[in-house]
Amino acid sequence: MLLALGAALAYGASDFLGGRASTRAHFSLVTVVGAGTALIIALVAAALVDGTLSGTPLMWGLVSGLGSGFGTLFLYRGLARARVAVVAPTSGVLAAAMPAGLAVVLGERPAPLAVVGLVIALPAVWLISGGGGDSSDNGRPSGVIDGVLAGLGFGLLFFALDRAGDSAGLWPLAAGQATAFALVGVVALKSSRPVPQPAITTPRPAEPGRGPAPEEAPEPESRPWWPIAVATGVLASAATLLFYASTTTGLLTIAAVLTSLYPAGTIVLARLVLDERISRRQGLGLALAGCAVVLITLG
Repeated sequence: MLLALGAALAYGASDFLGGRASTRAHFSLVTVVGAGTALIIALVAAALVDGTLSGTPLMWGLVSGLGSGFGTLFLYRGLARARVAVVAPTSGVLAAAMPAGLAVVLGERPAPLAVVGLVIALPAVWLISGGGGDSSDNGRPSGVIDGVLAGLGFGLLFFALDRAGDSAGLWPLAAGQATAFALVGVVALKSSRPVPQPAITTPRPAEPGRGPAPEEAPEPESRPWWPIAVATGVLASAATLLFYASTTTGLLTIAAVLTSLYPAGTIVLARLVLDERISRRQGLGLALAGCAVVLITLG
């Protein structure tokens, strides 16, 4: 359980930093750099950990990469063009519910108290992600399809990593990161385009008898974005590794639902670093998440 909670915290921090980096560069560039960093870490870790290469675990690793890549792409597309209050909670709940439901169908049976915690955790994910918030869209599409596809992608990531098992060490994880990097890279090459960067305007001193001088041309934001993008990859890689480890020591139903609480880490960091206000719905979601964790622990 602690491994899954650690994965949630790392995913939440990665998303927070990814959002910060995306204010300085196109999100596709941030995604590619983060995915490339995660791939390098996964390859190094896989080489250091004992494991026997075999076809089935690697196949599930490749499938997990497809889920990760498609989930990320649909999530970003939805957040960019549709209602955040629909896309984020829809993807979060499905990312938890899909693998948990499949695990139950395949025979997992959590303790009764843990089941109550899992049921409470689903609305917690919805509320923390902003579900039920202001739906004002100014003509934007709802984003239900993007949210559903993103959630199914992340759910596939969780389910496939669990099915890969631990006989091949961390090679399934490396295979998944390679697949996700290739997928995101191809899409980024086709869709990325230059975007305006934050700028700082500096007025020239006024000249005697002429009044205030016109402002100079905007200077582009000079702070580098790539170190933050690299940090997102480090955190995302750590999160995936923690989740992978949690599925080898516990139930997928519990690992998937607890890991899907990652938006809690994002909004807490936004509150601490950016002084963003936590809404009442998000506060309720955090309280429900705490109750869910306690119940799952006792179960």
